[in-house]
Amino acid sequence: MFFKKLLSDHRSESERSRSNGATGKTQLQSVPGSAAGPAEIVVAQASSHVADNSLGLVLDALGGMLHALARYPIDLPERSVEESARQLAQWHRHATLGCALDDGGTQSSVGVDQRDWDGMVRVVTEQRREEHRYVGASINELREALWACVETVHNAVKVDHAADSTTEDQMERAKTALRRMQTGTIKTEVLGAVLAIESALQTRREQQQEQYISLANRLDRLGRQLEDARRESTTDPLTGLGNRKLFDMMAPRAVQMYSLGRQPVVLLMIDLDKLKLVNDMYGHQAGDQAIQTLANALGRVFLRQSDVLCRFGGDEFAAILHNTDWKMAQTLARRLQEQLAEMPAPHPAMEFSIGVSVGVAQLEMHEDPGEWLARADKALYKAKQNGRDRVCVADTLLLRSA
Repeated sequence: MFFKKLLSDHRSESERSRSNGATGKTQLQSVPGSAAGPAEIVVAQASSHVADNSLGLVLDALGGMLHALARYPIDLPERSVEESARQLAQWHRHATLGCALDDGGTQSSVGVDQRDWDGMVRVVTEQRREEHRYVGASINELREALWACVETVHNAVKVDHAADSTTEDQMERAKTALRRMQTGTIKTEVLGAVLAIESALQTRREQQQEQYISLANRLDRLGRQLEDARRESTTDPLTGLGNRKLFDMMAPRAVQMYSLGRQPVVLLMIDLDKLKLVNDMYGHQAGDQAIQTLANALGRVFLRQSDVLCRFGGDEFAAILHNTDWKMAQTLARRLQEQLAEMPAPHPAMEFSIGVSVGVAQLEMHEDPGEWLARADKALYKAKQNGRDRVCVADTLLLRSA
């Protein structure tokens, strides 16, 4: 491959440079009748810089591709988006910076020619193969569901045609008997036509009922799949709570409901204190555990189905509480702090406790979602400025304008 050839050329260039340094000479082509001068030495050094620059460009391009793969992975049935992103990001650091592949990252950086390039190719190839297989299977399932609808309509039309053909034939025989006034056969043929029509209608009803049931089952499965996909698109995979997309959907609805019923609604902006310290001292796995611990505490405190709990981003969460004023929200926020303090530490070696800072803002008249969020954010900032693990209530719009 081009990259292996570039590495080989780079190693050969390095070996030649070391060899030249050992002998105290620079490999130059001498021109008859002249001595090697400074210009030729500059040319040799420039050649080495060109090789290094070429290697740097390749590493930059490779790093960009690995970064793009890590940023936009596909959620696979047996591998989550977070797991794929974490693995590809690890290979990105190994390929571009020479970082060790173990989780601890305690080993020193390795050189370009000592990095596991074959392993990187295997991992990326397997990732793309699994994504290709999953996307192809999903598209086939959707195609089969749509084709089932077409097939059902086609079968219904075919049944109608067969029934009409049978009844028309029997009706024609009855008409012929009436025209000929064959008294002995009129009763038989007319009765036969009635029975044929009745049988055809009954058969049509039964077949259509079966087709409707089959179609309803298929559509129900497809509807559940679409609902699951919609729910997944608004669910944070780490915590199981809503994500920022759900918050952006529900905050305007809360404002609209308030304008109709004037029932109090409160927004809580919640920030996990000391998460950066947890990540730095005990690793990102402990940080993820701290985020999950806060999510579990939120679920134990805010129990109503109308409560909207979302991971706003990073270590910040949001809660929209309907039929709740700021005083009750303040009480619930303190209960959340107590609940979090009682839960196990994210890491057994932790010597300090984590807490939460909370900003509370009750929605006011003629306030839009952006203004509401801004007041809650300002209250949260005030809580963190006052020493963290605090609950602060936002100023009213009247006080802000004063």
